[in-house]
Amino acid sequence: MKKLSVLLMFFCLSASPAFPQTGFNPEVKRVAVFKNGYAFTYREGEAEILNGWAYTTNAPAGVLGTVWGYSTLPNVKVTQLLASESEKPDTEKIEQVNSFVEFLKLNKGARVRIEGYNNKIFEGTYRLIGETNNYSMALQTERGTIILSPGRIETVEILGATKYEKKTVVKNGMEKRLSFKMEGATNGQKINLGVAALERGIRWIPAYRVEAKGTPVKEAKLELEAMIINEMADLKNSDVYFVVGVPHFLFQDSMSPLSMNSAFSGVSSYFEPGAGNSRRDSMSNAIMSQVASTGDSTYVDDPLPTVSEEEKSNTFSADQLFLYQANGIDLKKGERASLRLFSLTVPASEVFEWTLTDSSDTQTRYLEYGRSSSTVPLVQDLSGKVWYGLRLKNQTGMPWTTAPAISFREWKPMGQDMLTFTPVGGENILRVTPATEVTGTHTLEEKARERVRLEYSNSTYDFDLVTVEGSIKLRSVKKDPVEVVITRNLVGEVLSATDGGKPARQGLNLQAVNPNSVVKWNLSLANGEKEIRYTYKIYIRR
Repeated sequence: MKKLSVLLMFFCLSASPAFPQTGFNPEVKRVAVFKNGYAFTYREGEAEILNGWAYTTNAPAGVLGTVWGYSTLPNVKVTQLLASESEKPDTEKIEQVNSFVEFLKLNKGARVRIEGYNNKIFEGTYRLIGETNNYSMALQTERGTIILSPGRIETVEILGATKYEKKTVVKNGMEKRLSFKMEGATNGQKINLGVAALERGIRWIPAYRVEAKGTPVKEAKLELEAMIINEMADLKNSDVYFVVGVPHFLFQDSMSPLSMNSAFSGVSSYFEPGAGNSRRDSMSNAIMSQVASTGDSTYVDDPLPTVSEEEKSNTFSADQLFLYQANGIDLKKGERASLRLFSLTVPASEVFEWTLTDSSDTQTRYLEYGRSSSTVPLVQDLSGKVWYGLRLKNQTGMPWTTAPAISFREWKPMGQDMLTFTPVGGENILRVTPATEVTGTHTLEEKARERVRLEYSNSTYDFDLVTVEGSIKLRSVKKDPVEVVITRNLVGEVLSATDGGKPARQGLNLQAVNPNSVVKWNLSLANGEKEIRYTYKIYIRR
């Protein structure tokens, strides 16, 4: 009995209905596009219901658990989706005849006048007998039937309408179908059917243009454009929603059994995670914290902003996601386009920013110092760049997604960096270019050392408790005071900080031998020099 049940299940999943159906061609009407290459599509089209069914061969390659059919009529429901392989409808092929034999076959039964051997004339209706390459003509006259071989025929005159084109029926093989079973629809009724699914093959890449205005800078023109890459399906007058947020689709790598294709769309490098472009990966849909981004960019600079008026696309939120809306988009599969989502003026000011961060292996080096001949020195060179930047305040009523941003002063490009996620009402610093009018140096000096014993990794070890003092010296040649923001990320416990420095611990392991700490300063720096100091303690294993 179990074997019979398995066989019946296989038959139901693979066999198409045994009665005629009509096909329809749904097109993408709405699509919510994520930055990671996935999109939620709504394909719709008019279908004529026959025997309670309709089918399409233009079905999505959807993710497991996301494919479902629907009707736009409230009293009509889709009760079943059936993925099957069926014979394609036969088609007729019309061709010109290209031989005397084909011409005679095409016009068989017609009345003809034939000139035979010795100029004899015969008239009547004919048919062909025998094989294609060994045939004879049977001519039915008033006196009887005359059999003529091709070699005894000089001319043939068709009396009446003559055919020169032949029709042949072409078998088109098998096709994959997604069939819809309807409830509440009458035979022959035309209704709008749809199929929704999470698909792969279309993504968007945001990019900002920032034009600083005023001396000193008081505001900036901020423009956001969406670069959309379509390798999924043609978009014809479609509504496109660009999603900002963190999508969570647990089975995004598993294809639905209802999908027709054997693989997802999107095969170019733009749809390969981690394909040698960490900068692209950093713009995934994760809502990033307000941190500065470093490293070289591989993006091509965008042209100068040309929009002077205030404008923005329709926007709305869906719980933890935010969507920019663009209507009536035409974009064929394989095409790419750039769409402006908003162009708005926002409050802005100039700022000089300096971030000093311990290397990523500092924690390990403190715990392994002296135990390996390859251990690098404890004191690090942290004299990185001071950056000239723009502090931007988000008063646009919509969050700013993480994206590269190129900055201008009038028509002159100043630099490009990453503008990280900024919530509504929040502020962010966009790095523009390394500063030349504000510079700084940073030094570390050991102030005290004592030997202690600590329990570490379920054992007790000898450590040196070292007190370190950091000194940050700033110099400004600007005539007017400037705002300077300094962030010192370090491994250790902060003891003190001058000039209003605000220390805090960060990370999850707050009880580590050496916790991760941060000190932040927000200063007004006048023309000349200024020194700020801070102290912290670290445990170094002996």
